[in-house]
Amino acid sequence: MAAKMDAKARLPLVEEKVLHGREMVTKHYDEVSKHETSTRYAIIDPILWALGWETWNPKECQVEYQRGHQGRVDYALFDRWKKAVIVVEAKRLDKNSAAFERQLSKYSRGIGEGVGVLTDGEIWHLYDLRERGRFEDKYIYKVDIAKHTAPQCARKLNRWLRKERWW
Repeated sequence: MAAKMDAKARLPLVEEKVLHGREMVTKHYDEVSKHETSTRYAIIDPILWALGWETWNPKECQVEYQRGHQGRVDYALFDRWKKAVIVVEAKRLDKNSAAFERQLSKYSRGIGEGVGVLTDGEIWHLYDLRERGRFEDKYIYKVDIAKHTAPQCARKLNRWLRKERWW
C-alpha cells in the first residue's frame, strides 16, 4: 500500500512523473503514441501512481470499469467506501479531442461528486462532476505536461486528483 502523504509532500513525486511523461512525449513519441495501452503504461499510470493511486489494486482502481449501460471507462478510482470518485478516459497520445468529451460525459453520469478526466497523457482535461448543468460547464482546466512547467502541472493535478483528497 502506498504511503499516505499530505498534498505538499506529494508534489515532488508528481513533478518527477510529469517530467517523465514529458520525456515520453518528446523523446519517445513514436513508440508511446502507437496504442492507447502504451500511452497508459508509459505516462498515465505513473502519474496516477505519483498521485497516490495504486492502479493495480482493485479496491482503489478498476480498469475498463463498466458503468451500467453507459459503457466502460478506462479507469475508475474509488474512495474508501468503494464509491467511484474519479473517472479517467484515456486515449492514445495525440487523440485528445472534444469528440471524446461526450464519451467521458456518458461514463461520468451518476457520479455525484468527484472528477472526470479526459487525457492522452500529454493533455489532461479536468471536469468537476459536482457542478450541475451541461457537461462542458463542468470543465475546470487543461493541464499540458509538454507546455506547462512541471510545478504548475503537479500543483493542478495534485489539487484535484491526489488520492488523499478522496480517500
